Amino acid sequence: MNFLKWVYSGIVVSVVIVLIGVLGQGKLSVSQATADDAERPVHADIVKVEQTFSLVEFDLSKKAHLLRKTRLDFYIAQAKQADLRGWKFKRDEFVERAENILSHHLTQNANDVIRNTEPYTAHAI
Repeated sequence: MNFLKWVYSGIVVSVVIVLIGVLGQGKLSVSQATADDAERPVHADIVKVEQTFSLVEFDLSKKAHLLRKTRLDFYIAQAKQADLRGWKFKRDEFVERAENILSHHLTQNANDVIRNTEPYTAHAI
């Protein structure tokens, strides 16, 4: 009899977990935009990050560059979704992450250029 109680309790708990997962889908994360959301303007910080992102060059043959570009695409898309939903804190968090990645990428690019030009300048002297 005790075994049947455990089986029934397990079934009930499993059904409750499945129902919560199905009914609560997307309630705790940033959901996707609908067609009418595309016409709404986005926050100025997002526009600024997108403009900077469009000017930055990525060498997609390098794994680090590919990863940074993918992460930037993700964070900008999430910032737009959060902005459309009115989630200012989330929007600002995603914009800040994107800005940090851009800053890191530009710093790394500058360091790589300096490192690659040092042998030429030392040789020319």
